[in-house]
Amino acid sequence: MLDYRTSSSSDRPPKPLSERLKEETRADHFRAEKHPLMVAMIGGRIDRAAYAGYLGQMLHVHTTLEAALRDTAHHHPALALLVCEHEFRELALLADLSTLGEVPDLHPPLPATRLFCGRIAGLAGEAPVALLGALYVLEGSTNGGRYLAPAVRKAPRLPGHGEAGSGTEYLDPHGPRQRDRWSFFKVSLDVLVLSPGERDLIVAVASDAFRGVHDIFEDLTHPPHAHHAYASHHAPGPTAAAEPAMTPARTRVRDSVSACIRRPAEKEVRTTHQP
Repeated sequence: MLDYRTSSSSDRPPKPLSERLKEETRADHFRAEKHPLMVAMIGGRIDRAAYAGYLGQMLHVHTTLEAALRDTAHHHPALALLVCEHEFRELALLADLSTLGEVPDLHPPLPATRLFCGRIAGLAGEAPVALLGALYVLEGSTNGGRYLAPAVRKAPRLPGHGEAGSGTEYLDPHGPRQRDRWSFFKVSLDVLVLSPGERDLIVAVASDAFRGVHDIFEDLTHPPHAHHAYASHHAPGPTAAAEPAMTPARTRVRDSVSACIRRPAEKEVRTTHQP
């Protein structure tokens, strides 16, 4: 059984779910946002190999989450109301990897990615509504991604636009519709009919998702080791499979990421999860 610690105190003042998510995930969001790999992306210092490594890991996460949402949305009214096709980004990730000349099979899931995906799969079976916490984090990342995309395109010398074939379709999937779609997403969250326990669980899973993303950044930056930090500070989840060997492709990505984050930091631009 997944063991997310929640509290549904009856004396808690009512607050819109979108506000709770923003406030109660702030620390984990900030930690992920300030990881050296993300700072390198913001500063336009990430090269093709490092960027492809990032996309390859996020492809596993989105493939798992989107399959879970498709399989469970028609069973739960909250998911049916909130889940939209434009929130799915597996195809954008595949397109970006293709633009970079990368094959997805060369990016097997790292330990932190496998753990994150395992937790998503567990939620799909035991508490599908909690998948909204992970969706909140990944959909919310497009707010910062819209401003991050131009810096990322500059570093690997990708086409200077955000349309199909730009290599940054994943970061900026909504284009000029970004603000409207995010506003609609938050309003939809706030009108959901949920129990206090379900709301607590969604918030807990969102914080967990930010930590999962941070630990993927860690695995991309450092060689994975037997007892990963994600396993130590998260609730028990599915047991990870044996760690894959450091293939030449994984070594190339790791070394490229390490080189990117060691370069002198440029003026930092703050990305924003919520406008």
